[in-house]
Amino acid sequence: MRSHFNYLRPECLTECLDILAQYGSETTILAGGTDVMISLRSNVKKPGIILDISRLPETRLVEPSGETVRVGSTLTYSELIDHPVIRHEFPALRRAMGCVGSLQIRNVGTLGGNIANSSPAADSFPPMMLRDAEIIIQKKGSLRIQKLEKLIVGAYSNTLEPDELITGIILKKAETGSRESYQRIGRRKSLSIARINAGILGRLNDSGAIQDVRISIGSVAPAPMRITDVERNLIGLRPELKTIREAGQMIAQRIIELVGVRQSTEYKQPAIAGLAQKCLEDVFLDSNSN
Repeated sequence: MRSHFNYLRPECLTECLDILAQYGSETTILAGGTDVMISLRSNVKKPGIILDISRLPETRLVEPSGETVRVGSTLTYSELIDHPVIRHEFPALRRAMGCVGSLQIRNVGTLGGNIANSSPAADSFPPMMLRDAEIIIQKKGSLRIQKLEKLIVGAYSNTLEPDELITGIILKKAETGSRESYQRIGRRKSLSIARINAGILGRLNDSGAIQDVRISIGSVAPAPMRITDVERNLIGLRPELKTIREAGQMIAQRIIELVGVRQSTEYKQPAIAGLAQKCLEDVFLDSNSN
């Protein structure tokens, strides 16, 4: 590990943004450190300054407001998993965060760090996209809010500038009667990176037909995606098993069309279809889901 850098830990957001305004291009931000420490040890990152943001009080709150909830960027996965608002409002996100690494990783890793790292395999991305996640980004003197799918532009690539900091995430509450599911495929049941992950949210109307459905698939492309054309095709249909099976196949086919045929397609196409079908069954058929 490179040892020649300055370590700074600001006590408030204003102090942090002042540092980034002056030294942003030579600064690496440390929140939980689960990705940063690996980069430092392997000399991938060689910063002049390590900026520890883990103690900023402004980024450690969960704040419900009307139809949305603002989630602070430096709260750890474990803190969010145990938070009553997250438990009640965002079951799929809560399940996804429970799949991240080990307990030790969840005790230090943060949702903001996950977004900034922009891994295509991030467990949190599909359930956040179901809730129209907007990312609060601040720098000295200004604030901007950007949709998650616009912020992430490729594998480990996003629109963040060196002097900017993710301070929070705005998530929409679900409509009454909605249910959601998160599923993943990994090499192992735990301590594995998702090979494919999926989140689906939906609700039925009074006659038992699909009134709303949102589908997000991750780990199959450089950035997370909503499958909006399949969503539109499902509106108004009754969620019979045949319909759900066909929807799973449609989702898999659409993803192949978007990302192209690859060496892994033979494996991934049926895996995506099966995973999507499982989520759809959880949401529309399984009375014990959520």
